[in-house]
Amino acid sequence: MGVIILTLFGIAITLAFLEGNLEEASKKRAYWIFCGILVLVAGLREVGLDPDSINYEYAFIHYDDEELSTAIEYSYFMISQILSSIVNDVHILFLFYAFWGVLLKFKAFRILSPDMWFVPVIVYLSFIFQLHEMTQIRTGVMSGLFLLAIQPIAERKWVKSLLLIGIGAFFHISALALIPLVFLSNKDMSLKSRMMWMAIVPISYIVYFVGSNLLVNIPIPYIENKLMNYEKTSDTMESSLNVFGPLQMFTILVYVYLMYFYDTIKEHNKFFTVMMKIFALSISAFAAFAFLPVLANRISYLLRIVTIILFGNIYYTIRPKWVGLLAVVFVSMIYMIYTLSYIFEIKLL
Repeated sequence: MGVIILTLFGIAITLAFLEGNLEEASKKRAYWIFCGILVLVAGLREVGLDPDSINYEYAFIHYDDEELSTAIEYSYFMISQILSSIVNDVHILFLFYAFWGVLLKFKAFRILSPDMWFVPVIVYLSFIFQLHEMTQIRTGVMSGLFLLAIQPIAERKWVKSLLLIGIGAFFHISALALIPLVFLSNKDMSLKSRMMWMAIVPISYIVYFVGSNLLVNIPIPYIENKLMNYEKTSDTMESSLNVFGPLQMFTILVYVYLMYFYDTIKEHNKFFTVMMKIFALSISAFAAFAFLPVLANRISYLLRIVTIILFGNIYYTIRPKWVGLLAVVFVSMIYMIYTLSYIFEIKLL
């Protein structure tokens, strides 16, 4: 699987370098063919290849198990019951989630990055594709809906954005954590405002050092069960979350870099402000919720869906253009190396 992903990654890079010379019809055709290939790769993967697929297969077969319903959204069992009546093979479920997860994101890329067809695909393949479409498949559909909600959030269309997030909650309950983001402003940030948003990151590290576990005691039945499961999983982990790990530090560095070029990038990305705020919250969540490593990872990487577009915006900060594109490839490669080694235990270095 690692070879397939790296090959697709290489093809996406090649298409990104060539897209300026391609006709619009050719780019569109190649783009949607690539989308279809990713659906098949994620949907037809071997069970056991990733950490979660065995559990998904078990839940697919035992969709009528009442004990499982406290840990997984009801929608999963409802979809499993319908699809298993057609084909009693978990791959039909994988294909269903992959189809919507990939398709929704590819649709969102065209809205959020209208000038670049394949640059977002490069970043997407570096880590989100493996994480959401091949591991956290319920989150995969939900994160695609959230990415589509960025435009209405920026345009203050609260009903539409809440509707998209609400549909996302049908697939994964963690979408409810996204509701406050609907009210983020996309107005240009002053220098003072930028400094305030950047300050959220060190503040989250203060929270990390002070420590807190109050969140686990939220008295909402389903949410409380979820958090207790996260706490149990965290207790059995061999090591705690490393909030000073190389990838986290690299991510913070990229965030600071993007904020430094705020004025340059906002001219090319009209949703840049609101996405940078979400990016800041994703970095902060990683440290602030580190006392529950599983929760910290889930929330942080859910919000980090905006980096598919933001990392691609590095392209606008460097000239000549081909060097800017190489910079995007470099950042994506850092994430690719980490993701393949973490999810599929493939060592590239």
